[in-house]
Amino acid sequence: MLPDIFFVTGTMRMPGRLPVTFSRNMTVVREGERLVVINSVRLDDAGLRKLDGLGKVTDVVRLAAFHGMDDPFYKERYRAKVWTVKGQRYVSGFDASAEAYLTADAELDATTPPPLAKSRLYAISSSPPEGLLLLEREGGVLVAGDCLQNWQAPDQFFSLVARPMMRMMGFIKPHNIGPAWLKRTRPPEADLRGILDLPFDHVLPAHGDPVIGRAKAGYRPRIEALGSS
Repeated sequence: MLPDIFFVTGTMRMPGRLPVTFSRNMTVVREGERLVVINSVRLDDAGLRKLDGLGKVTDVVRLAAFHGMDDPFYKERYRAKVWTVKGQRYVSGFDASAEAYLTADAELDATTPPPLAKSRLYAISSSPPEGLLLLEREGGVLVAGDCLQNWQAPDQFFSLVARPMMRMMGFIKPHNIGPAWLKRTRPPEADLRGILDLPFDHVLPAHGDPVIGRAKAGYRPRIEALGSS
């Protein structure tokens, strides 16, 4: 991966009777003795031992409005500070009216310094809001939630049901904008096009493979095609 940046893949199971599982990713950034967890995924005991060997988890950053189910675990285990994009709430599933099960310790917007040096949040005014975290290192590393994805093929975390289903729904494409997220949250096209103004060479998505090198060139055609169909 990249120096002091660690990328971990785990599993997500959708609610319902069908066994629909697929992969999701967590990014961990080390800064001195501190570890900042982004797009948290709960690890097993072996994974937690490896995480503890890297440093001390001090902060958890939630970028995707439909993620965050494992944030309470890291908050409780490490007494970590939980950050969300301003306007996000912790609710079960997609029920925005549900009672929140966790309250963030701090909110991020374009003016708020994230808990990492030389980093900044790019906020997308979707409903609910979404964020991308730009790490100003290694030519620019953009950590994404559901917005920018990169599933080039189903991986070992996809169930047999999920493989054809996710392909038919348009998820299995390189340099993709999350199709379900795009349809459900209706982000402004200007906000998505604004991603191309950010200085980045790499993308670490919550779904799919990391894009190391020439990431902006990879996503440009998809972003520029918005509204043309």
